[in-house]
Amino acid sequence: MMSDACNVVKLAILAAQPLAHSGGDFFGHRLNKPSHNNKQQVMHHLNLIYPEQSTIGYERMTFPDGQPHLKIEADSLPRDGQPCLISARIANPADLLVVLLAKDALEAGGAGAIHLTISYLLAARMDRQMTPGEPFALRVVTDMINQAGFSKIRVFDPHSEVSTALLRRSEAISNEAFIGDCLSDLLEHDEPYWLVSPDGGALKKIHKVAQYVGAEQVAECMKVRDVRTGQLSGFSTLVSDFKGQTCLIADDICDGGGTFTGLTALLKSNGAGKVALAVSHGVFSKGFALNGVDRIYCTDSFRTFEAVPEHVKVIPVERYL
Repeated sequence: MMSDACNVVKLAILAAQPLAHSGGDFFGHRLNKPSHNNKQQVMHHLNLIYPEQSTIGYERMTFPDGQPHLKIEADSLPRDGQPCLISARIANPADLLVVLLAKDALEAGGAGAIHLTISYLLAARMDRQMTPGEPFALRVVTDMINQAGFSKIRVFDPHSEVSTALLRRSEAISNEAFIGDCLSDLLEHDEPYWLVSPDGGALKKIHKVAQYVGAEQVAECMKVRDVRTGQLSGFSTLVSDFKGQTCLIADDICDGGGTFTGLTALLKSNGAGKVALAVSHGVFSKGFALNGVDRIYCTDSFRTFEAVPEHVKVIPVERYL
């Protein structure tokens, strides 16, 4: 079926020890409990984020016409109704198609309930129709995922609650543990700091994060964005003096970084000391040079980073899935 002209990326994956699964409440790979009939069910794992960790062997390839394709090794297919987990980045349309192809192949091979963990969800920021003539892109993406009929879906730190509202049988994975890890690396023992919400959209999460990490000082900031042009202006905060203390800006995503350079300038003009940024999803389409930002934390949820500058720390997203 595949011609020699295919751009085949062979992923040499050896089946590892399967993950244990005990029932419908399992998600991820942290539980290892006996089922109600005292027999251990096996949760097979198709890991599209970290191929070397996949217990299901596969090849991922692209045909000459640009069509993405996936072939699962027959010997590692789950059979007889065994449950299965797919872990994936959905960072572009090709990633989305591969996830749907994978589910079809697993079902055809005899898998039972198929769960999906999404480290990054395509179009999550387009969670409404922004301007006339534009699509409600997130709804289009989630409609396709829903059509596949996954038994359970989990999404790591989605941009808003709209994602899980649109995805059936879904829940969000909080960024709380990620922010906690960033603070542990950033701060000296008992060092005072400010946890900073960059805009109104982040306010829904920031107070839950503050409670989780035990933050005593939270700064709420605002900005104005022209939805037609993307231009940012009007950065503001009610905190007039940060007294030289460290500020950690916590948000879900950094793309070009305009929000964070503008906000950092405001924080430092109001007396902030070191300013660090923690984002669950690092796109960094314009690179890591964010003027004034002293330290950057992100995960590899969106893409793999081959090398990063010294002031950037990438934490594997698998830690939170």
